[in-house]
Amino acid sequence: MAQYTLGTRVERRIPKLEVYRQLWFFLKKMRARKLLDSGGKGELKKDLANIRRWGGLEATIMARGARQVPDRVALVDDDGELTYFEFFRQADRLARAFHQRGYHSGANVGVLALNGRAAILPLTARQMAGYNIFMINANASATQIEQYLDFHDIKVLIVDEEFLPRITPTARQREIILGHLEPEPVETGSHDGRAYESLDHVIYCADVSLSLPEKPAKSMHVVMTSGTTGMPKGVVRRQLNSPQGFASVAAAIPLERNMDVLLTAVLFHAYGWAYMGFSFLTQSRVITRRHFSPEQVLKDFRDYDVTMWVSAATRIRNVMSYMDQIGCNHHDGLKVITNSGSPLLPVEIEQSAEKFGPVLCSMYGSSETSAVAVAGAQELVDDPQLTGRIYPGCVVKIFDEQGHELPEGEEGIIAISCFDLFAGYTDPSIEADTINGYYYMGDRGVRRGDRLYVLGRADDLVITQFAEKIYPVEIEDEILRDERIADAHVRGVKDQQTGQALRAYVLTKEYVEPDEIRHQIRTRLSHAHVPRDIIYVSDLVRGPTGKVIPRELPEPTEDNQRPLQVKPSA
Repeated sequence: MAQYTLGTRVERRIPKLEVYRQLWFFLKKMRARKLLDSGGKGELKKDLANIRRWGGLEATIMARGARQVPDRVALVDDDGELTYFEFFRQADRLARAFHQRGYHSGANVGVLALNGRAAILPLTARQMAGYNIFMINANASATQIEQYLDFHDIKVLIVDEEFLPRITPTARQREIILGHLEPEPVETGSHDGRAYESLDHVIYCADVSLSLPEKPAKSMHVVMTSGTTGMPKGVVRRQLNSPQGFASVAAAIPLERNMDVLLTAVLFHAYGWAYMGFSFLTQSRVITRRHFSPEQVLKDFRDYDVTMWVSAATRIRNVMSYMDQIGCNHHDGLKVITNSGSPLLPVEIEQSAEKFGPVLCSMYGSSETSAVAVAGAQELVDDPQLTGRIYPGCVVKIFDEQGHELPEGEEGIIAISCFDLFAGYTDPSIEADTINGYYYMGDRGVRRGDRLYVLGRADDLVITQFAEKIYPVEIEDEILRDERIADAHVRGVKDQQTGQALRAYVLTKEYVEPDEIRHQIRTRLSHAHVPRDIIYVSDLVRGPTGKVIPRELPEPTEDNQRPLQVKPSA
């Protein structure tokens, strides 16, 4: 029997006055940037009616688009194009089909699908039918998926056909619906040659005479964290009547109506989902692909005149590296690149400006929060160390290890609260980490006025034999300034003599001696920053948000501490 909870267990430490201040700030910025077309009193009345019925997110946003710009293309994915009218009609039919099958009033629906309509349509239909949606990380193992489905009593799973081999016999003891179909069936069966019914078929066969409830059950959105062992945590997102948590983004980033948005951030994380919703709110065209490749990104840039690219650090790095490989020094046309999940290093921010112009913006947050701090493009150019500015609706505090709040300018632990802070974890045995009631972000940093500087993960802080606090990111930044090095990752490891030592993993383009790397770091930083170990790797495995996966890192051997490349002959 499932023991999950979707109830609110994390309280917001934010005054109501601050919430109203954020809403006013959001509306003011939206109006100043002309991001919304009110459509007059009649349209506003319809919007308010839908907000009361469904809340203020996807269903209301797409209904608005279907009324105001029915023929504009809303979505381009691997399965084709959908206009705003077509998209809303399909979401409506899916809601009716699921309601007819009993997936409503708090039923739990799981989605294991990559970027595209198989993920976005269920996210929109949930508010119309009243089911809860669980977005499953596509990197989860078969065992994790099975445990997650059972623990949360998920009644139906929408799964891209390519993931069927990861769905165990136990996990299949519920209704399975295929999202994206492969050119050839992964498993054959009785349903048009497929093992299971497809999402397209569910939508096509919907009984359109069935009426949806005037006031559906409150739908919850659960995001699956990137757990490496055991069952990953389920993060319960609050149902909100307003997208005002995007106020900081609307203030810092030069968004426009009717943009062409390339979305390579994944939709099973909150970051990709949030920007998808905001893109639809501004009635833009969203281009997204199930699988990422730098070649496809550059092709989409050209084919769709992309003006905004929503991505993550690892994918931005990959595209810039690919551009170097093919001799492409610059691409014009982008007005905005957004990054979140993990920061780009100062050297990478400089490289981005060279290749795309000063358009890179950065957002700091997590699956549990909204955008805690946002840095606009010019702010990052002027101050590459900046994480972002703090805007109304978010409270950021810096504490010491004893829980005492520190004055401005002192380094400590970052804790926050915000309007759209998560409601809690689905496992009632897991409590959110808090400090004096504020959510612990797991990072250390400094606040100077409304500017936040994140220095690194609290767990990554290394105290060396020199008794100095070292954050690996500053060493990574210095290593990557050598053009012969393609990627780097630095972390603290145990040391018998000093307690902790530094280890650097490097991916090289050309032959580079370990002593050369150490000399550069010693010269540009200090003796305390020099890694004890330098490990040469052929790849650094990163997750969708750009964070290196620790379990994929090798231990030192005699072979991997020698340069991989052979010295060029004279």
